[in-house]
Amino acid sequence: MGITIEKLDIVYCNDMAELLNTDEKLHLALSPNRLHTSITGQEYYDVCKAWELRKKGNNFVVLYDEKTIGSISYHKENSLLAGCGYWIKSSLWGKGYGKEVFSMFLQIIKNVGYEYVTASILKDNVASWKIWTKYTIDIKEDEYRYTPLIEMI
Repeated sequence: MGITIEKLDIVYCNDMAELLNTDEKLHLALSPNRLHTSITGQEYYDVCKAWELRKKGNNFVVLYDEKTIGSISYHKENSLLAGCGYWIKSSLWGKGYGKEVFSMFLQIIKNVGYEYVTASILKDNVASWKIWTKYTIDIKEDEYRYTPLIEMI
C-alpha cells in the first residue's frame, strides 16, 4: 500500500498523540526549548482544528501501510503563498519517507490553487533542507533558519 496522506480525522488522533508522547528525538527536533508534556488524541485534534481556523490551513496525517507515521500541513500566507510544515517519526528518518511525502504533498498544495509554498526550517534540520533544495534554489537564511520558496509550476 505504501504512503498515503489523509485529511486529519479524529480516528487518527490517538495514534498521533502517542507518537508525539513517546518519540523523544522527534520532540527535541520540533520543540527543542519546550518541556515534553503528554497530550491526548482529543487534545491533538482540538489544537490542530484551532490552528486550521486561526491560520486558514489544513492538517493531514501521513500513513504508511495504513499506520500513522507523521503529519503534514499547509496554511495560507497570502492568496498565492502557502506555508508548509511536517514531521515523521524519528525511527523513519533518513529512509526517504519525508522526501516521498513532500513530493506528494506539493501536488495537494498546487491543486488547492497556491502558486508558491514556503517553510521555516531550523538549520539543524539538514534532511528537510535537502528535500527543499531538490525543488528550489530560492532559499533565504538567517542565523537560525532557512526559508525556501518553491514556485508551483
